[in-house]
Amino acid sequence: MDDRLVVIRVLETAVSQDPAQVAQAEESMKILATKPNFHAMLFDIFADRTVPTQIRWMATITLKNGIDKYWKRSALHPIKLPEKELIRPRLLTMLDEDTPLVALQYCLVVAKIARWEFPRVWPSFAEDLLAQIQAIATDPSLSAARRGIMENNVLYIMHLFVKSLSSRTLVLERQSLRQITPLVFAVLAPIYAERIAQFHEVMLRNQNHISDIATFFAESLPLLKTIRYCIKTLRRLWVFGIEKAESIPAGAQEFYEASIGHQAAFYDLFQKLTLESSSIPDDYQVVLRKIVLLYGKMYIDFQKYHAVRFITMPCAKQMLQWYWLQIAAEAPRMVATPEDSDGACEPIMEPLLIQGLELYKNVVKNFFYTADDNNQLDDEVKRCRQVIDGEILTPDAIAKMAELLMFYYIPLKPKDLERWQDDPEGWMTDEESDFWNFDVRRCAEHLFTDLVSQERDRLAPELAKLVMQTDEGATNDSRSPIEQHFRREGRYAALGLCANDLYDHVDFCKWLGQHRVEESPMGVAKWRMAWLVGKWVVVKFPADQRPHAYTLLLELAQSDELLVVRIEALSSLMRCIDDWDFDPEQFAPFLKPAFECITNVLAKVDMPETRMRVVNFLSSIVQRMQREIVPYAESIISLIPPLWQSAAGENMYQTTILVLITKVIEALGAQSTSLQSFVAPLVRHSTDLTDPAHVYLIEDGIELWLILIRNATALDSSLMELLQLLPGLLQYSTETLRKVLKVVEGYVLIDAPGVFHNNGLAIVEALHALVSDTNLTVRATAAGYNTLNMIVQCVPFEAGGKAIIDSNVLWTAFTFIVEKKEAELALVHHAGFLSRIAVHYPQLFREFVLAQEATLAGTFAKNWVDLFDDVGNVAQRRLFALGFAVAIATTNDGILEALPLMVPVWNEIMSDTGSSLVYFSDVDDDLPDDYGEVVVAENKRRQLLLNADPAHKFDIKHVLADSMNECERLNGADRFHAIVARVDAADFEDFKNQLS
Repeated sequence: MDDRLVVIRVLETAVSQDPAQVAQAEESMKILATKPNFHAMLFDIFADRTVPTQIRWMATITLKNGIDKYWKRSALHPIKLPEKELIRPRLLTMLDEDTPLVALQYCLVVAKIARWEFPRVWPSFAEDLLAQIQAIATDPSLSAARRGIMENNVLYIMHLFVKSLSSRTLVLERQSLRQITPLVFAVLAPIYAERIAQFHEVMLRNQNHISDIATFFAESLPLLKTIRYCIKTLRRLWVFGIEKAESIPAGAQEFYEASIGHQAAFYDLFQKLTLESSSIPDDYQVVLRKIVLLYGKMYIDFQKYHAVRFITMPCAKQMLQWYWLQIAAEAPRMVATPEDSDGACEPIMEPLLIQGLELYKNVVKNFFYTADDNNQLDDEVKRCRQVIDGEILTPDAIAKMAELLMFYYIPLKPKDLERWQDDPEGWMTDEESDFWNFDVRRCAEHLFTDLVSQERDRLAPELAKLVMQTDEGATNDSRSPIEQHFRREGRYAALGLCANDLYDHVDFCKWLGQHRVEESPMGVAKWRMAWLVGKWVVVKFPADQRPHAYTLLLELAQSDELLVVRIEALSSLMRCIDDWDFDPEQFAPFLKPAFECITNVLAKVDMPETRMRVVNFLSSIVQRMQREIVPYAESIISLIPPLWQSAAGENMYQTTILVLITKVIEALGAQSTSLQSFVAPLVRHSTDLTDPAHVYLIEDGIELWLILIRNATALDSSLMELLQLLPGLLQYSTETLRKVLKVVEGYVLIDAPGVFHNNGLAIVEALHALVSDTNLTVRATAAGYNTLNMIVQCVPFEAGGKAIIDSNVLWTAFTFIVEKKEAELALVHHAGFLSRIAVHYPQLFREFVLAQEATLAGTFAKNWVDLFDDVGNVAQRRLFALGFAVAIATTNDGILEALPLMVPVWNEIMSDTGSSLVYFSDVDDDLPDDYGEVVVAENKRRQLLLNADPAHKFDIKHVLADSMNECERLNGADRFHAIVARVDAADFEDFKNQLS
């Protein structure tokens, strides 16, 4: 069968409605995609108009996906150059494609190839495409319909091409964009101007009955589409293709300045059609709306990337004033209700208002329009400030702007209250998000806050007078109740948003006492009161007034209030508790009602995000109140099973629950031992490496495990079963390694023999793999040896000796010291471990050394003693000296040859009379600051272990005397004296004097 027919059959199968056939076709496509000329054949099928449309559409989609995957030379099965040569010359020959879905995919194919080919392989692509645009625009033989189709396709390709170029950051590609900018403006700007003029003519012919004539829409829609594509391309070139004001190409500035008038005209038309006509086609309305907003996108991007040029352009004032006229005109609609007589309670084009508010926000507060650190203004900033202060933000304009925003834009809107009923949790989640520039009210809030902050001296006193006005005084005017409500809501919102700027002008506690929480539409006043307390508590709220705030918030969190009010009250209460000046004793009387409110809200909410917020609040209370929560611990723990069940599959939610349990166990201290069987399954679920959830939960699970072990007084069977997870966790990740090691140490400190009974060998082998890994940092190796040292200290030889021997860790440490390939900073830890073995398991150490050849043992002993000078800690130096003393009681010639090196070390240690008073402390970075008060159980265990450390407990003189006597007994008097004779006479004399 012909290859082309095979491909067509596969494409037919791919557009089938049968999922099995589609899956089969996808597998066939994967095989065919690596065959030579497959993608060229796809282009042939697309170009053949006799092929059914669905097949052509699927061919272009497959071609587009193949270009993404195989066009680059570095791809796994790249398209060969001969095949590319078959495709590239024909790319611009199908611009008359009239099937919308096929044309869309075709344009994407061309743009994607241009993305890889321009400018290195196909440097003339931009000129070729511009030539096609000019040819289509000037060809008199083309019918209007055909010209419209071709023009839309070629302009869409140009838009995709410029969009791709403007997103790149490499110097060559940025330079290429700047080089083609004059060429594109030279072609597209006249086309844009011509289509604008043609659209104006159509408007004039139908100006008396635009909204009623279908022919008007039919004539003007193709023009609008062309205008839209021109704007999409030219706005990016205006922002990214022009580096300096001096390099603005001909026609570019004229396009930008004219766009302000064009936007106003298109918006007026959109407004007229929306208000007067119910028969406007949807596609026409969509295109017109997009054109109006595209102009705004150009202004915002221009302001973002060229702030100085934006404000110094001659048309900046005109553009900003037009936006403010729309904002002011739409203001009454922002506070209108569905019951209003005109029935229009929504702005005509809310995104346009957001664009205007964002433009003004970036004028009010912008780094490029402010003085430097030395309060100096350069020439550019001076010019900007002159324009802003003298023409845009005049004192009168600032006052009117603040008033308009406060009374119309920042109050809660009727649509907010609708969401309170339909989706209260979703509304609260949106309020906490960072996407403020998608909502007109939140955008207005940011503008208002910046305006007051930047003009504090002028606005703050007047604003303070307004917000301090009592509700009784505010109701003495002639406004309707709904108007009075929105004005009051605006004052309340301003008081919270500008808390940091009204600090010196408003006594919030006094204000709170004068303004009662009253009934209002949908509980707005109650929500706002709770919100206000949360805003002011971190700014200015005296300690003696905090109980009043707690009482108010807990009243607003009761079950009979709206859910949004209750959640906001709890959020504000959380800010009170997280505040630096929070007093746990002062909050203690409110602890019980706070837990009741939290429990009730948890039972009411459904969204994981809301549950996480409430659980985090509960964690904050537990953390700040510590032992005060003990009476309520049982109630908190009883919440965990249903919470965990509701969090199934929600890993982030589960982490908050693990954090809550961790805080509870920290607060309970030793009393948490009774919770071991309850918590152990959660720890297993979070840290079991065979459970997929461990990827998200492992860090919090290990933290919970560690806190549980630190506070335990005994180990039950559920915790002992978790020991089998430790070997795998020790090899899992260096990010969790330190805490896993602390978990091991915690187990060993509580019940070393029990831990080593079944799991000792696996744990030591995992630690051996850790300390023998030369790719790890010295800090990680040291942490591993710290744990091994603690095991040696805590586990009797009868229980742990076999694991040490079978794991081969002794030989590894010995080899590292003999070979001496690592830095001394790392070798010290290997030597320290062997010194610990020598002191605690002396018989094992002597047998191990005795089994080594004399030459090998001699090298080890010499390097071991040499490392003594790299040990800085006094207790560790004493440990090394004790290890040397144990080692000398042997018959191995290699060890005995190092005696002359050991004697000066012993002399130094014995002469350091204060060393016995210096206690070695292994600093634990993971312990809390109040470790001694909170983690009582483990603190005591570590202190007992420290007190029993031979480095402090043993008298080195007695150990040395016993070792020298043992050495003499093992080697005989004659040989012993011969060995001692090698020692420097002065050193040995000093040694004997110290011993005596």
